[in-house]
Amino acid sequence: MENLLKMSQTLENLVQENDLVGELQGIEKEHGIRPSAELKEALDEKMEPERDLKIGILGRVKAGKSSLLNALVFKGQNVLPKAATPMTAALTILEYSDKFEANIEYYTKDDIDLMRKKHDKCLEEIQKSYEAQLDKLKQNNKTGKSDSELQALADKFAKNQLTKDISLYAYYEQYEQIKKSNIDINTLSENENIVCSNYEELSDKLKEYVGSSGEYTPFTKSITLKLNEEMLKDVKIIDTPGVNDPIVSRENRTKELIAKCDVVFLVSPAGQFLNDVDLELLSNVNEKNGIKEFHIVASQFDLQLSAPEVIGNGVLDEAIQRVLTPLSRQQKNVFENKKSSYNDKIYEQLTRFNVLYSSGISTEIINNYDNLQDENATHALGLLQKHYPDYFSNKETAISNLKKLSNIDEILKVLENVRKEKDEIIKGIMDDFIFSKKSALNQYKNEIAAIINKKIEVLNSTDIEELKAQIEKIKSVKSKVVINANAAFEDSGAELSSKLKEKLNTQIKALFGSISSASENAKGSETVTKTKRVEDGRVLGFLWKKYKDVNHQVSIDTLNASSLRTAAQDAVIEISNILGDVYSDNIRMWKKTILKDLLTSLQESVGDEALDADMIKQSVRNIIANISLPEFSYDTTLPAALQKSGKLVGYERDEFLNALESFQSELRSRTNADIKAICATLDKAISNANIGDKFINSYEEKIEQLAKDAQDKESSLARYRSILDQLNQIEG
Repeated sequence: MENLLKMSQTLENLVQENDLVGELQGIEKEHGIRPSAELKEALDEKMEPERDLKIGILGRVKAGKSSLLNALVFKGQNVLPKAATPMTAALTILEYSDKFEANIEYYTKDDIDLMRKKHDKCLEEIQKSYEAQLDKLKQNNKTGKSDSELQALADKFAKNQLTKDISLYAYYEQYEQIKKSNIDINTLSENENIVCSNYEELSDKLKEYVGSSGEYTPFTKSITLKLNEEMLKDVKIIDTPGVNDPIVSRENRTKELIAKCDVVFLVSPAGQFLNDVDLELLSNVNEKNGIKEFHIVASQFDLQLSAPEVIGNGVLDEAIQRVLTPLSRQQKNVFENKKSSYNDKIYEQLTRFNVLYSSGISTEIINNYDNLQDENATHALGLLQKHYPDYFSNKETAISNLKKLSNIDEILKVLENVRKEKDEIIKGIMDDFIFSKKSALNQYKNEIAAIINKKIEVLNSTDIEELKAQIEKIKSVKSKVVINANAAFEDSGAELSSKLKEKLNTQIKALFGSISSASENAKGSETVTKTKRVEDGRVLGFLWKKYKDVNHQVSIDTLNASSLRTAAQDAVIEISNILGDVYSDNIRMWKKTILKDLLTSLQESVGDEALDADMIKQSVRNIIANISLPEFSYDTTLPAALQKSGKLVGYERDEFLNALESFQSELRSRTNADIKAICATLDKAISNANIGDKFINSYEEKIEQLAKDAQDKESSLARYRSILDQLNQIEG
């Protein structure tokens, strides 16, 4: 690294001291040569962001993520509060610091305004359901319940119906908490920083922000904990809020962070291992993320050891295997059945490692063995002592086997292995970066030497009278050179624009089919039980009939909004990548061919005797390097109507599909318009380049500089030889 910076600085000084900056700017840009200060900054940036090992923790609410992290990072201390609902499960980031502090990020006013609108929609749905149910109850009130009792029953029914729509109900629940908090959002800043002196103080304060009854919990979007904990050195842990986060801005940030992780742990309760919710979470893991390792942790493992078929003869190691073996088999079977949903690379990642197990409560028991106050911990230890007396009969053996059940040492080994791999990857990235930059500097140095050698050769073979004659020739063909150079440049630009449009249209056309295909795959159905009132055939009196409630099965259409939303987002990003990549690739290739096209055109139209080919090349390279072609960027934001997650039914399903259809139509129109706009902007930039005048002026400057050098030939030759000597002394 030091040698690279020294080489860069030496070359930079040499070019500036010998007034070669303008003459060499073309080859500088071709080889990506930047000022030494910028190179140092790039090296620093390459090292710093890549230094952290980023660990993502996925898992549904109450899967045991907080218990695992408390055991993993805090040695069993309950620093991270356990989330009670999807809404209290804030996005949590753990980093190293020499202090104990927490940065709280609150929901924005826009976030809360969206919650309010969704809450109002919930109220409408609740009211409709309430009125319909109350009417039914009144018609069939054979037991003489009062109006208030019927209203209470109807209200309970309506709210229970709404809970089936997880996404919509979460907004209702969240905004209800906001209303009850009596806190004015306008009094909260976007961020708040909390400094603590120890974990106990930190844990107490965090309860106010992410605890189930915390005063600020309804407003907390994310927490970044900066902790003086050795385990967090060079590590960043991202604890996600769970599945189908209804707050879109938080879910988007979660996806963005997970995409940058090196290793991901999916925490799944051993008793409900790898269910549909877990698989939904994995839809965010794809080959574009660049995740290097993926592990599944069967949490709450101790609960499975009390089953009669597991206990056997009370041998703990055998019992552990009796639980672990079917979990590993289930892992293979689940992903084998879902193999068509993943490409080979992701499938290999998901099945490469055996299932890890963990028991967060075991770590808690270890820490508080002589003073257990937590009822769950006391109960768990009691079961272990009952079923495995040989392993938990006294404190020493109990703690040893509780460590085995917690399995934290094995999970830490996984992290250490990834950390080592990460260090190698970082070193490889740095080595590759340094090698490429050093190679570019060597090529740059060699081209400078070639230019200087050419100057020496020309000076030795040309006299002043010949140069004066050449200058006069240039003046005589100047207008012709300008016209032909502009024509050749614009013809080449028109061909570039045409090819670019054709390639963009061809590649993007194939992409639109992927959204339609994903839409069909996301559609499904499920059978639900509904109740209806029917006559039971008996007449109780004049015009009075007896009714009864009958359960019946109905099939309803569903839509996996999360997978479809991901497919739509991926398609937009892919369109952006295609537009950007095809554009930049074609510009790069065009810059290579335009030099040859211009040289050929000028030599054919003006004549070889009037123009020097080497000077033409150098002039054109400098001009092309300074042509300002349009930069390309693309908005990949999905419309609000498609910012939904989870399983949708009824009007929300139809609303989402209609929004998707409109989105596809608008995206197709927008993409076509953008392609036209890109090409139109490119055409304008090329036609306004005025390369003819720039070329002839650059060429004249070079001829005049040569004439000036020839007037004091020996002095000029000595200066150029000195430059060559300095170049030869620069170590590459």
